[in-house]
Amino acid sequence: MESDAAATREALDAVSATRELNAERLRRPKRYWIMLGLMLSVFALLPYTAGWPPLLQILVPPALIALIAVALGRKQPTAVRKLRMSGRMVLQLLGFAILAGVAVAISRGVYLEQGWWWAPLVAAALLFAFVATAGPRLDRSWARRASHGEE
Repeated sequence: MESDAAATREALDAVSATRELNAERLRRPKRYWIMLGLMLSVFALLPYTAGWPPLLQILVPPALIALIAVALGRKQPTAVRKLRMSGRMVLQLLGFAILAGVAVAISRGVYLEQGWWWAPLVAAALLFAFVATAGPRLDRSWARRASHGEE
C-alpha cells in the first residue's frame, strides 16, 4: 500500500515538474515585451513630430520601429513559436492595443489642445512600464495554460 502511494506521488511530482518545465520553455524572453513597449512608446511620442516636414513624419516612426525590432528581435525560442493563440489570448492582446490607443489618443489631444508638452512623454513612459511589467505576467499565464492543455 505504502509503495503504491509513494509511486503515485513520485509520478505526480514528475508530471508537475514536466508541466513547469514546459511552461518555462513556452515563455518569451523579457526583451520581447521591452521591444513591444518601446514600439508603443514610439506611437505615443508622435505628437512631437507635428512640426516636422511631412516626409520625416512618415519615415521616422517606421525607421525607429525597425531599429527597435532589429536590436531586440533576436531568434525566438522554438517552443514559443508552438504556442497557439486562443480566443482568450487574442482578447487579452486586444485589451493591450485598446489601452495603448486610448493612452496615445488622450495624450495627443491634451498636447495639441492644451499645449501640455509633457503629456506624450508621460504616456510613452506609462505605456512602456505597463507593457514591460504586465507582458511577462501575461506570457506566464499563456504558457501555464498551454502546458496544462487548457484552451
